[in-house]
Amino acid sequence: MRLSFLPPYVRQSLSVPTALRLVPISVVLLAGIVLTTLTHRILDDHRDLVVHTHEVIETTKDVLIGLDDAETGQRGYLLSGDRRYLEPYVRALERLATLQTTLREQISDNDDQLALAKRLEGLIAVKLGELNDSIELHDRDGFEAARGREIAMMERGTMDTIRQEIGAITEGEKALLRERDTQVEEAERWVRLVAILVGLASVLTRAGVEFYLTRRGLDVRVIAPDGTPLPRPPS
Repeated sequence: MRLSFLPPYVRQSLSVPTALRLVPISVVLLAGIVLTTLTHRILDDHRDLVVHTHEVIETTKDVLIGLDDAETGQRGYLLSGDRRYLEPYVRALERLATLQTTLREQISDNDDQLALAKRLEGLIAVKLGELNDSIELHDRDGFEAARGREIAMMERGTMDTIRQEIGAITEGEKALLRERDTQVEEAERWVRLVAILVGLASVLTRAGVEFYLTRRGLDVRVIAPDGTPLPRPPS
């Protein structure tokens, strides 16, 4: 075997056995690096989707908490007539506006979930309108009038319908979560498999090279008495 394709200064320092040991194992390691990088990238993508799904679920919970806070502030005001009780209601209105935008952005890639979110937005608008109407009625006609409106709103069950819509969105995300957890587990198995295959390929490549060198007699070094390597005899 000749290394005539290499520059002279390289041929002087790189023997055939060294090249045979270096080149194949380098190719295997390079392929291993590429495959490992790809499988880790896939794993990271799946993990990001799992995190995203958890974020959507948390957002739906925050929406429900915001609505409960708005109801609490509104009812506190109706019972007491003290406008300080409206502070949780006002803060909830601001928070709900942000949360609805966040939820819509988070599920913008899922048409089914986006349709549910749009229906939820309509129901939230209805509910907040009911709360505002009862506050205005209290200011105009007093507690009894507002109390009657409150009873009518409870019978209408807007909040129950909102909970059902939020539940549907949450269940949809949980189904996605189960699917994405499975994808993460599969990607992790691929990462482990690639690592095993790269290690095995490295060992087999090295063994194959050593076997070839032994068969060709290229693994034997001829050394002069002073320790200087001598040219090998032709095979």
